[in-house]
Amino acid sequence: MWRKLDNIVLNIRTYADLSPDLSIRRQINQAMRSRPTRTSEDWYRSFWQPLSISQDLAIFVYQQMEAYSGLQFAKITPSDRLTEDLQLPLVCWFDWECTLCEDFHDRFGIEIRDRLDIGMLHTVRDLVIFLNQQLLSVNC
Repeated sequence: MWRKLDNIVLNIRTYADLSPDLSIRRQINQAMRSRPTRTSEDWYRSFWQPLSISQDLAIFVYQQMEAYSGLQFAKITPSDRLTEDLQLPLVCWFDWECTLCEDFHDRFGIEIRDRLDIGMLHTVRDLVIFLNQQLLSVNC
């Protein structure tokens, strides 16, 4: 009986450690509220088309990263830093990077699990360019 109770308490603690911090998520969204809101198409045209980034990829990042983080990607800019500004390790579920790799594979048919190192990517621009390079390396 005590073992069962210990497991329940441990599960509750673990869940809290692995789940997104909703208060930080709210703070970040609140801090960005004065920024312009862009549709995924506007986000692509404004930031990624000039860099010759695939539109399909830009929209993928816009949609998926919003789903993983709960942040309003309509207000995110390429210069936003993944850790310092967006706090991705805190606002996403603990396994968001694995989910990104799976979703990227499902969408584009490219395995990036062995190449993705979020610690080496500092901004949204870095992430998008990395993912675009993965697309280009297969299409060459």
